[in-house]
Amino acid sequence: MPNPLQDQAVRLYTVCASILVIKMLATGYLTALLRNLRGVYVSPEDYAFRGKQPGPPDEQIERIRRAHRNDLETILPFLAIAFLAAISGAVTYRAALWLFVPFTVVRVLHTIAYAFGLQPWRSILFGIGDITLLVTTILLLRSAM
Repeated sequence: MPNPLQDQAVRLYTVCASILVIKMLATGYLTALLRNLRGVYVSPEDYAFRGKQPGPPDEQIERIRRAHRNDLETILPFLAIAFLAAISGAVTYRAALWLFVPFTVVRVLHTIAYAFGLQPWRSILFGIGDITLLVTTILLLRSAM
């Protein structure tokens, strides 16, 4: 059986996907770490377990949590669509360079912009990522038809 990682576009996808999954895991872990360090939890049972009364939300924790949630809405579709595009040959290596790498970079930068409340950069970065995902999806759809 041929090794799909011999294809440059598939290898590039693998690198980008790995970076994105690590970034998503990191934002999830950071949210949990900050919740525990600051004693700000999401559920009443978490407060009860620690013998505390619920307090107000922590804005920094909520920003990171929202960035993580935003990742779930954008990175998960990218993982599926870009995988199919790379493995099927719907995108060349050159197209993958122009689509997968910018998507990965802007998603990392988007999280930073979200964490620090940097507007309009957060929206601009989100838009760039969305455009690259849309183009990847259109190329995959065109290839399938």
